[in-house]
Amino acid sequence: MHTTLAGAPSAFEGGLRPLGSGTWAWIQPDGGWGEANAGLVVGDGASAVIDTLWDQRRCREMLAAMAGPTADAPVRLAINTHADGDHWWGNAELPADARITTSSEARTAMDEEETPRGMARLRRLTGLSGRLPGRAGEMGRYVRGMLEPFDFRHVDLRLPDDSFHGSATEEVGGRALELRMLGPAHTVGDLIVHVPDAGVLYAADLLFVGVTPVMWAGPVDSWIAALNAILALDAGTIVPGHGPVGGPDEVRAMRDYWTWLEQAVAAQHRMGHKALEATIEILGDPDAAAYRRWLVPERTLISVSVMQRHLEGDGPLPRTTAVRAALFDQVASVRRALGDDLG
Repeated sequence: MHTTLAGAPSAFEGGLRPLGSGTWAWIQPDGGWGEANAGLVVGDGASAVIDTLWDQRRCREMLAAMAGPTADAPVRLAINTHADGDHWWGNAELPADARITTSSEARTAMDEEETPRGMARLRRLTGLSGRLPGRAGEMGRYVRGMLEPFDFRHVDLRLPDDSFHGSATEEVGGRALELRMLGPAHTVGDLIVHVPDAGVLYAADLLFVGVTPVMWAGPVDSWIAALNAILALDAGTIVPGHGPVGGPDEVRAMRDYWTWLEQAVAAQHRMGHKALEATIEILGDPDAAAYRRWLVPERTLISVSVMQRHLEGDGPLPRTTAVRAALFDQVASVRRALGDDLG
């Protein structure tokens, strides 16, 4: 039986999945909170890793699984696709001589993110609050379940060595990797990695497959434009940041989702509904039936909050612990309010 990091039965198989032409995807079922994917591109005598997961223990497991393909092609390059910790906090496990790069926007955002020490503290506090009755206990249990599979106490941050504006071409073992920054969307600095000679594209968190996406930055028009840019590259195999490997059809499905949600949020905003009420109304509508089947649909609350801010002329949500805690309190409320309909 295949399982998630938390030990629950999973919907699909994880681990190192060959994509052909010297490319691989590292898949973490079921693609929920922190269950991020990564990638490997092997060239002649050198390899590149795309993202390094949320803690060093998980990254060690991944690099051990990659030992076969990289035996004669050591990892010389790593690419961090954006600033969320579940895509780069494993960096310290990379070989010391591996160079790490990211977008300039992501590099700046990394300095503003919550630290592993802060996440370890949050995990400890939610373990305590999860024993309480009522809403506080509900939120504590929700966040504790999210963080439990990860060891934030033993993470030594290793930041990228350099960054780029707009686009860049990296060479590894004679192979060209095309990097393009397509944010702001999921975060301010989302980048993709295109391997033209393999027809493979690593979309990171610009694409979720079978999993509800999270918009931390936006605006939604920018995310839709990023998905159109991905489709224009005509890659046959596309690795999402969360969920199983997909292709152009899954990109179109995500574009349809954002088009639908944009219209639904605008309608709720015109009625003066705040994010929590709006999200419950949106997910309770019959038109949302297909999207309620995606994993963790309660995360829609976060995207609705950000989209409402943009409608009101504000920017992305402040990246503070207090703001995140308030959001997760409402996310847990959405889960409770919609109950079994969210599964």
